[in-house]
Amino acid sequence: MTPNRRKIHGAFVIAPIVFIVLAGCTPTKPPTTGLDNAARALDAARNAGASTYAPLELRTAEDHLSQARAQMDKRDYEPAERLAQESQVDSELAAIKARLGKAREKVDARTRDNAKLRQDMDNGAAATPAAESQP
Repeated sequence: MTPNRRKIHGAFVIAPIVFIVLAGCTPTKPPTTGLDNAARALDAARNAGASTYAPLELRTAEDHLSQARAQMDKRDYEPAERLAQESQVDSELAAIKARLGKAREKVDARTRDNAKLRQDMDNGAAATPAAESQP
C-alpha cells in the first residue's frame, strides 16, 4: 500500500469510531412529553373526583410527578421518565376509582329509591283491601 492509501484507509476506520464515541457522549433529550402526559392524567383524575373517591392514589400520583420534576431539574432523565410514567398510571387508577365510586353512589341511590317504591307499593296494596271492605 502506498502512503496515501494508508491515510485514506486509516480515515475510514477511525471516522466511524469517532462518530460512535461522540454519539454516545451527546446529552439525552429531556422527556418532556412524559411529564406533560402525567400532568394531564393528574388533572383528569382531579376532575373525575379522585380527591373524594381515591385520595391515596391521587396523592401518590402527585408525589411521583413532583419527584419526576425534581429529577428533571437535576437532568437525571431516566428516573424522571420512570416517575412520570408511574404518576400517569397512578392518576389513571385514581380516575377509575373515582368513576367507580360515583357509579356505586348512583347504584346505592337507585337501590334506596327501589326499596321505597316497593314499600309504597306494599303499603298501597295493604290499604286497598281495607278500603274496599268499608261501605
